[in-house]
Amino acid sequence: MKKSFLIFTGLLLSASAFAQLPVSTSAQNKKVVLEEFTGIYCTFCPDGHKIANQIYNGNTNNVVLINIHVGGFAAPQPGAPDFRTSFGTAIANQSNLTGYPAGTVNRHVFPGLSQNASNPGTAMSRGNWSNAATQTLGQSSYANLALEGTLDVNTRQLTIDVEAYYTANGSPINLLNVAILQNNVKGPQTGATSFYPEMIDEDGNYIHNHMLRHLVTGQWGDTIHNTSATTLVSRQYTYTLPTAINGVALDMANITIVAFLSETKQEIVTGAKGPIALTGFTHTENAAVNAVTAKQEVCGSIVSPKVKFQNFGSGNITSVSLSYNVNGGTAQTFTWNGTLLPLASVNINLPNISFTDQGTNTLNVSITGVNGGSDQNPADNNGAVTGIFNTNKKSNGKVTLYMTQDRYGDEITWKIFNANGVVIAQDGPYSQLSGNGTLTHTHVINTSNNLGCYRLEVYDSYGDGINAGYGAGNYRLEDEFGLTVISSNGQYGSSKIDPFEVVSLSSVEENIEAGFLVYPNPTTGKAIIQLDLPTAAEASVRVMNVVGQMVWNKVLTAGNSHSVEIDLSTMGAGIYFVQAEVEGKVFTKQLSVTR
Repeated sequence: MKKSFLIFTGLLLSASAFAQLPVSTSAQNKKVVLEEFTGIYCTFCPDGHKIANQIYNGNTNNVVLINIHVGGFAAPQPGAPDFRTSFGTAIANQSNLTGYPAGTVNRHVFPGLSQNASNPGTAMSRGNWSNAATQTLGQSSYANLALEGTLDVNTRQLTIDVEAYYTANGSPINLLNVAILQNNVKGPQTGATSFYPEMIDEDGNYIHNHMLRHLVTGQWGDTIHNTSATTLVSRQYTYTLPTAINGVALDMANITIVAFLSETKQEIVTGAKGPIALTGFTHTENAAVNAVTAKQEVCGSIVSPKVKFQNFGSGNITSVSLSYNVNGGTAQTFTWNGTLLPLASVNINLPNISFTDQGTNTLNVSITGVNGGSDQNPADNNGAVTGIFNTNKKSNGKVTLYMTQDRYGDEITWKIFNANGVVIAQDGPYSQLSGNGTLTHTHVINTSNNLGCYRLEVYDSYGDGINAGYGAGNYRLEDEFGLTVISSNGQYGSSKIDPFEVVSLSSVEENIEAGFLVYPNPTTGKAIIQLDLPTAAEASVRVMNVVGQMVWNKVLTAGNSHSVEIDLSTMGAGIYFVQAEVEGKVFTKQLSVTR
């Protein structure tokens, strides 16, 4: 049975959901508001996330978690997402934090628990959060807080109603803060593998939760002047959700709303979280394709499709029928069964589908029915992904992995899986070097000549690969003839997956033939010659016309994978022959030039 992954939808509810208002008028204890300062490059931050979640799970109705991405560990490198907000720096600066992760519990200074011993502040190291939370939950609060929201899914306008009731006299003034958080935000996270691997999805993404996206009431909140006993304060706020903040999508299905009451900028009195009712749906039964994905590089002309679809109707979805094909070929069908609430999404791994390789291939997925009938809005039922290609990484069976570690070998591990997903070889972590540099480890792996698709997975627990300034780490997988099957410069983040195919190749000649490619073919002039050479053999490569005249030539060095561009645009249209001569053997490919 294929796995399905429901996307957690926080506190989104239907319009008829139970309301949190009116606020309770009975005296209550404080609710915990744990603000965690974190970042995607902070090694120990996943451990902080785990500890915070344990505190929350132990007292779900009385704990509010707010994850604030801030500081140098949150500053994104090129290509990484920016999870920061315009509010985080000021909140972090007043806490006197000295490292990450840090957290404040109700922005209170707990004697002996401060992270900054020389200048005690509200920031605490993760080992002290539970103690501080327990103390807070045992204290009485002079005010109660409740909120609920209404979200129009068409206009993206969110209306939030908040009430505070004072069961006793409060501070001279209070500040009412209303925040929008987001769950299920996929992204990188250093240290995830070591400290919180259960938050890593099957694609290697870390799932970030409770992420602060916006403070509706501004940096320090909305002022409440009358804080005497029996006072009821009612406030309403509206905010139109942008589609993205800092380039990171603001997903309506995964937002939550929370509020907290503070005394000036510090000392939070209590907090609350509330549901969001959904309105504005145009249809009752409407499933929409959000994304279609597949591994770009596949082995054996077999694709493993994935589709994410969303319930964009007002009613629950219990079944969705799907049809999918590659390159418009024979379609396969699949029916998903479950319960999908309005705005909720589900990721589905569809059964594998084989295809005829066309060089670059397109996977198409369509929704053909909902709840046993028709989808009321077919306009959003289709999705596709283009760019799938069949790997040319082939081996004859026995392979050798040359793993060149950087200084931090204790972060490096690797595994080789066979076609059945069974690990046939693995190693690491390695020893740490005394300084920046490299050390090569040689591993011989015998696949027992079992033909089929394999994959090499290389991991780095810190999340910066093995070539990040501490030695130029890299790795290379060779077959028994010394031909390169896989190579990497070691710059890959947390992990890298390389598929390769074990085929029946009995000689050096067959290996060279398998790795000798000319493309595109036909061409209007320019083409690429690809050639993998054994360790001790160089090649003379030439292009001949139909009358036997050489129009281009080049000598390629031994023991390398070559990719060379040729330009025949000044030659006449017609048939040419690309020849590679290796150790007296000549390999020939025909190339057609058109105009």
